[in-house]
Amino acid sequence: MISKRLKEISKYTKGYNLLLDVGSDHGLLPIYAINNDYVKDAIASDINYKPLIKAKENFTKYNLDIKTIVFDGIPETDADIIAICGMGAELIIQILEKTLNNAKNLKRLILSPNNDYYILRQYLNNKFNIVWEEVIIDRNHYYEVIVVELGNSNYSDKELYFGPILLKTRTKEFIDKLNKDLSTLKNIVDGITNDNKKIEVKKEIEMIEEVLCQDTL
Repeated sequence: MISKRLKEISKYTKGYNLLLDVGSDHGLLPIYAINNDYVKDAIASDINYKPLIKAKENFTKYNLDIKTIVFDGIPETDADIIAICGMGAELIIQILEKTLNNAKNLKRLILSPNNDYYILRQYLNNKFNIVWEEVIIDRNHYYEVIVVELGNSNYSDKELYFGPILLKTRTKEFIDKLNKDLSTLKNIVDGITNDNKKIEVKKEIEMIEEVLCQDTL
């Protein structure tokens, strides 16, 4: 069964022709996107063959002729939209750095790492424009979705940390995530022995409190 996270991610594929799902696992995102007429066709890729065996079974179950590719990153493709979700930000950056040039017709990227959103936005800055962002709560976990298109952005450090779109939309999910992050940081700050790390965490606390205070003004 497709997760809430993937359902929300799928809506950003609407209106595109060919979806490439990198790290597709069991192929649930391509299935959902095609069955809801968001895209015309899809490709499922994964670094490992075994997950794609299950994906093929799922494609057969829904009578879909979706191509599968075993590849480390983005294979050569005509896809105009690519989703890279459910992995670490550092791995997503490696994939983009090494294999993005394989996508000659790319118009949009949908990125949803499991962590380190700030690091990912730092990499995207000056290379892509962030056109939309969303915080999704799925199974008691908070995930950010970052939708980007090629462009020459120049975001501030605050925008890179929180997300330029999220700072504007200020959804309930975004505020809830900030409160959770703030509570976590306050619980660990006193136990940090490295002075530089403690200064860094205190700065993060101040930044989050500043953003949250805007709701009380």
